[in-house]
Amino acid sequence: MYKIIMKVDKLYDYWAKAGFITALFLLIILFFNSRVPIGSFEWLYWFSIPVYMFHQFEEYVYPGGFKEELNQIQSKNLPNQEVLTNKLVLLVNIGFVWILNLILIILGAISVIFPIILMTIVCFNGFVHVGASIKFHKYNPGLIISIIGNIPLGLYVLFGLGITGYASIVELTIGILIGILLHALLFIILFLRAKRGS
Repeated sequence: MYKIIMKVDKLYDYWAKAGFITALFLLIILFFNSRVPIGSFEWLYWFSIPVYMFHQFEEYVYPGGFKEELNQIQSKNLPNQEVLTNKLVLLVNIGFVWILNLILIILGAISVIFPIILMTIVCFNGFVHVGASIKFHKYNPGLIISIIGNIPLGLYVLFGLGITGYASIVELTIGILIGILLHALLFIILFLRAKRGS
């Protein structure tokens, strides 16, 4: 058990840094060696992955402190409880973000609803950071990329899909609702985990 914990902690120390480097390589591919037309909707779906990786880098590396800040906020309601652990950070950011986003892009070949879900998650997460900043009257890790990356990219794609008719109102509604629900699910998981530990 101790060795597993040590491996998780070691992975936690490097995953966001590895994501930052991966994002740089992805940008090189997207801009200089992509078979997908630059600026197309499909290209923007793929572009959202490095944007999110930069967002995670801001949260956990520079300036970092997202986990600590969230736990501090939650401690007011749940004293002595670490709601967001290293293990949960990895599960959420690698499993929910990297892997799920990749799956949603691939499934875009089946239905536009899947990338709509993706872009909703990207955009909604940005608004969560902005909302938290307004509520607590201060910067929170991830806010800058949320403002210059997540939100404008998400809104541009979602509005673009609707305006061009690439996605119907029904598809947009379904995709946006599912995206918001999936993001909300993360907060429910954190709440339930905290309640079990209290």
